[in-house]
Formats: sequence, C-alpha cells, structure tokens
Amino acid sequence: MTVDGAADLETLIQGSLEKFRDGLKRHAEPIGVVREFITHGPCVAISSEVHALLREAVAKHVNIHPNRDVYTVGSAKLGFSINPNHRYSYFGDESDVDVAIVSPELYGSLWREARTFVSSGGLWENDTLADFQENHFRGYVKPDQMPVSLLTPTAASLWELARGLHQRQAAGPYAVTFVVWHDMDALEAYQGAAVAACQESDRL
Repeated sequence: MTVDGAADLETLIQGSLEKFRDGLKRHAEPIGVVREFITHGPCVAISSEVHALLREAVAKHVNIHPNRDVYTVGSAKLGFSINPNHRYSYFGDESDVDVAIVSPELYGSLWREARTFVSSGGLWENDTLADFQENHFRGYVKPDQMPVSLLTPTAASLWELARGLHQRQAAGPYAVTFVVWHDMDALEAYQGAAVAACQESDRL
C-alpha cells in the first residue's frame, strides 16, 4: 500500500471507530451494534467492489448465498479489532481479511470429517485439537485448525480456496481466513460478547 493509500485507510478507520463507539452508546444491547456494524454495511479495509467479488467467489466455491451466508468480520470489516486482547488496534498491512461462512451443511461436513479423522486414529496435535473442540462448543470451526488429510476434503478445499484467493489478490494484498459457523445465532453471540466487552470498557 502506498503512503497516500495508508493515510486514506487510516482516515477511514478513524471515522469507522468514531461511529462504532457512538453506536456502543446508542444501542442498549450488543446485538444492535453487531447487526449495524458487523453483519451489515461495507468493509473498511477493502473497496465495496472487491468486497462483493470476494463474497461471490467464496459463495460460489461452497454453494451458498453471498449476501445471506458470507460475512466479512474482524478488523478488516470495522477497520480495527474488537478482540479484548487487541481492542481498537488498527487493521494493517500484515492483517488478514476474516470471512465468516454461516452454513449448517458446511459446518456439518467439517465436523463429520474431524470425527472420522479422530476415530481412524489420525494424529492431531493436542493443543490444536483442544482449540478445535472449544470452538465447536461455541458453534464454529476453523478449517486451518484441522489436519490436512484424505479424510478431511472439505477442510482441504477451504485451505485451497484461501490460498487461491490470496494468490490472485481477491482481497487486495491481504490473506483470507475462514471460520465456518453452524448458524447465525452462534455468530451473533460470539460477536455480541466482544461488543459487550467494548461497551463495558467504554463506560469505565
């Protein structure tokens, strides 16, 4: 990104953060903030044209609807992080574009592959497996936490999709990562917890 481009992005992020913090005050409940700023509206880090094409490419690959089932989240969406460990840190050149896929069918496929892999005696690092299990409890799967195996073709397909999107700069110069959610309630609950923490922090 050029110096001018970086300056323009920083200005966009500053404006986005100001609106977001106003929204934290306007909305009594976190879900209102989630639906106004996270699961709706433009993506700060990439243009609306690039954002639309990215969602179309993801949706086509996994046979879902781009406007109903594919969401950009994280610092690419807002321009800054709401993760409690990095709250309000700006999206930067080394950041990823995080894409949330809401699909019970795709989620089920990944879960069945994980179960088959474990039951077959496949080797899965304990720390990564523990993270996968904890995430499953919350209603999502990160394909990049799954082993690459003939028993995990869906996960491998998403790995290849992410690699291909990065190679052809479908999200500009940024890498793309995926999280697959069982349903919208799980995605909103997860994002809502981070928003609630922001609301509490801003009240202090």
